[in-house]
Amino acid sequence: MVISLTGFMGVGKSTIAAALSRHLYCKHLDLDIYIEELNNGKTIDELFEIMGEDKFRETEEEALKKLLSENKEKVLVLSLGGGTLISDKNRELILNKTKCIYLKATLETLNKRLEKSRKQRPLVKNEEVESLKERITNLYKEREVGYNYCSSVTIEVDNLSLKEVLIKILATI
Repeated sequence: MVISLTGFMGVGKSTIAAALSRHLYCKHLDLDIYIEELNNGKTIDELFEIMGEDKFRETEEEALKKLLSENKEKVLVLSLGGGTLISDKNRELILNKTKCIYLKATLETLNKRLEKSRKQRPLVKNEEVESLKERITNLYKEREVGYNYCSSVTIEVDNLSLKEVLIKILATI
């Protein structure tokens, strides 16, 4: 069984997935790290700059398909990139081959978190604080359709500790 975690950038997918995999004594893979490994260690930021977003999304589709085919017989916790579910191909793969959990936070929470970490996020790194909120809102609206479409469970993570989120996830699997 593959348990995939989706949600907007800054919601805590990678941190929660790593903790969940330790709790379940299984492997954790982060799709972004997997993509970096397949591309000779180039960071997601570098890949966005070299390829542009459209070509990056094609690379992401290929990587997700490969990752899921290589791990279909294993228990695995997979953290997805915040924009992975923009792609129709990725949505169908996640919907049909994983149990998808949507980690949801309010725009207010996401704005606070991303204001601090925006320089590490390719799609918002060049935003000034004043325009960041609008950019986050627009990206969130675009991506939320995919999160809702693929997820069998939605967990609102605002004001929850890591332990509380894990308890909620474990109650659903």
